[in-house]
Amino acid sequence: MVYLAAAASLRLFTSLPITFSGLLAEMTDPASLARWPEPTYQCLQASSYNRESVKRDAPGWFADSDGTGFIRTEVIGGRQEWVMMEHSGPGCITKIWTPFFYYDFNNRVGPNVNVYLDGSTTPVIHEPLISLVCGKGSIGAPWAAYSARAGNLYLPIPFAKSAKVTMSLRPFYFIINYRAYPAGTAVESFRTEDTARRKTDLVRAARALMTNPPLVPKPAGYRIEGGETASTKPPAGPNAIKCLTLRIADIYRRPELLRNLVLEITFDGRETVWCPVGDFFCSADSLHAYRTAKRRVDSDGLLVSRWVMPYKASCEVRLRNLSRTSAEVELGLGTQPWKWDSRSMHFYARWRPDDVVPGTPFQDWNFVDISGKGVYVGDAWTVLNIRKDSWWGEGDEKIYVDDAYKKGFPTHFGTGTEDYYGWAGGVYPVKEDEFSAPFLSNVKVGGLDGHTQGVNICTRERGLDAIPFLRRLRFDMESSFGTDMRQKWDLLGYSSVVFFYAFPGATHNRPAESKEAAKGYLEFDDVKARSEAIKGGIGRSGRP
Repeated sequence: MVYLAAAASLRLFTSLPITFSGLLAEMTDPASLARWPEPTYQCLQASSYNRESVKRDAPGWFADSDGTGFIRTEVIGGRQEWVMMEHSGPGCITKIWTPFFYYDFNNRVGPNVNVYLDGSTTPVIHEPLISLVCGKGSIGAPWAAYSARAGNLYLPIPFAKSAKVTMSLRPFYFIINYRAYPAGTAVESFRTEDTARRKTDLVRAARALMTNPPLVPKPAGYRIEGGETASTKPPAGPNAIKCLTLRIADIYRRPELLRNLVLEITFDGRETVWCPVGDFFCSADSLHAYRTAKRRVDSDGLLVSRWVMPYKASCEVRLRNLSRTSAEVELGLGTQPWKWDSRSMHFYARWRPDDVVPGTPFQDWNFVDISGKGVYVGDAWTVLNIRKDSWWGEGDEKIYVDDAYKKGFPTHFGTGTEDYYGWAGGVYPVKEDEFSAPFLSNVKVGGLDGHTQGVNICTRERGLDAIPFLRRLRFDMESSFGTDMRQKWDLLGYSSVVFFYAFPGATHNRPAESKEAAKGYLEFDDVKARSEAIKGGIGRSGRP
């Protein structure tokens, strides 16, 4: 890990090219996201979204059937191929997703994918896409792995001049994320033999992704009375919180504290973190064990955050108890010195509270709208589904970077909610579809009768696919129910958390919501009560 981190640091400050090993180092260095990327890149996306969607608020904006889109067909080496993604200039493919079936749910093989770099007509990858992303082809875990009816490839594929990804037959659902570096950026292109030639680097990086033990801070105990706040100040900066741990006494008996206890953090005089503890850890309703690269919940009730949170001079961490009774907690903070420079950014975690949404009319449900300069690094979505054997996640993500919102079309246009979070539909999800991976987790699937009725929680953390923005980032997700839930009286409850880094001066539309957090988690009866208002003509909750 030390060698890889040193290699990445050396590349950033010399004229050495971007390399496969350097990208592995960046992916596994928890501190890399907290500094503005150098060189600056654009995070772009190619997907099979429905091409009937051409502009926001125009006809076709909520078109479904988003699994067959592609750019064009062309003949390469005498073969007709379907172009899924192409880019001219230096860059790096950072993530590829597809379901584990091809059109027919029983077809688990599908056609070959071809990855061409730098204008060559000889692909560096040529194998069935399903096998590739599910870890059954040339790339193994954790770089390619099965999730739930889908797979995700996270192996970096850098290119110096251009990249083109094609299929040997018509594409099915797919999403490809990639970096576009500025013209003239020196990049060492991926070669087929790199996975064997750089095996030592891959093994070291995989170990860091899968185990990477955090600092183990010694916790301090607090008894926080109802309506009161406990506060602690880490050592004066420049430092960074490298690990934060929490343990809440009797949390399995008192799950309401997961929403009523709020984590607040102020860096250099600005409050950037305001989020109920449970929502921060994908456990708004009750504690759910899972593990990703940046957060985990252990079965014994320990909550661990490994988001790196730097500050230049000062930091204050607070736990606010919005309940009416006392709470006993243990809070641990692990800090290390941080070299504060012009690329250093503050960490944000912001919460959007519970919102009840009708199936008709469709709408783009906003996670966050940020003005300023920073890097978007993750999110979590909690969905309360009140119907048995029904599907809640048909909507596509729409992420607008900088001027994209003014132009009316997102920088990232996805193919479905579960696709964004790295798994796939095809059947109604069940408890067995819960999984955890370094960058993705289907934390909870429903609960009542083991199906989607109840609370559903998904989360995504970004590594090489983090999204820099210079002026603005807006993240919307379509509130687009499955075909069986598209009546006004079919409701879903939503709440979300977003994670990002930003420079001083950044603003957003997610203020502290103490009154909402004090209400506790949304219940079935709440949704049913609000349904009467919707039937009466309100139509939607009215939140921004």
